[in-house]
Amino acid sequence: MSTSKWLQDQKWKDVENYLTERQDIIIPVGSVEQHAHHLPMGTDSYVSIAVAESVAEKTGTLIAPPVWVGWAPHHMAFPGTITLRPETLTALLTDIANSLIYHGFKRIHIINGHREANLPPIKTAATKVRNHTGAYISVIDPFYIAKEIAVEIRQSEPGGVGHAAEMETSHMYYLHPELCDPEAASKNIHQSHRYLNHDPFVETDKVFVPSDIHTYRETAKGIGVVGDPTVSTKENGKVYHDRLVASVSEFIDYCHGEVDVSIRNRELPL
Repeated sequence: MSTSKWLQDQKWKDVENYLTERQDIIIPVGSVEQHAHHLPMGTDSYVSIAVAESVAEKTGTLIAPPVWVGWAPHHMAFPGTITLRPETLTALLTDIANSLIYHGFKRIHIINGHREANLPPIKTAATKVRNHTGAYISVIDPFYIAKEIAVEIRQSEPGGVGHAAEMETSHMYYLHPELCDPEAASKNIHQSHRYLNHDPFVETDKVFVPSDIHTYRETAKGIGVVGDPTVSTKENGKVYHDRLVASVSEFIDYCHGEVDVSIRNRELPL
């Protein structure tokens, strides 16, 4: 078997042998969208891929090919962004999962690098596949499985964690410094009402209002940032990544050892 943990790097016989020992696989999902002047457009995908690779190294779990694009309609306000319709992302993940289940995978862990926007279509796919097949499907989002460490190390004020902001920027400074431009980072904490604070690490009452492509560019200060990346550091990015990987690895190891799965249906996605 290849030393790589990527499914696409294996021979089919390697996968067959792997399935005799483990029926677990990771699917990284991200987005290609604007991330202001200081981060690359592939940030969300780079994050999900890096987390998947680190977790695979710790747990021995295979990784399916990454889904590079997601649901990002509001970021279409900036050039270069690619968005799928939510039903397209749901259908894509459903077909990928059903293909894997057909071959014998039973536990599928989706790592989402594009926080709030991707979650509804991903959760829809996970719910449909689980109820139809009986497979165990988890949706793992860095912003929600690494809240404790983020709150512990954050340097920004409330509202400082949003888009292309403190935690995401620190993480990318650690993972891919060659793609980042710290000198171009700028602060934009935009909060018109106390219920509209969408900082995931601030525990307060919140109201959800969808972003509008026609006003998002103005909201994002014409740059694309919502939050404060000016306080981000590579050192905090490493701390965040290491804790995140430890938490995800712990959960996947638990599922592998403790979660028994009986598959009810295996169908070709035709």
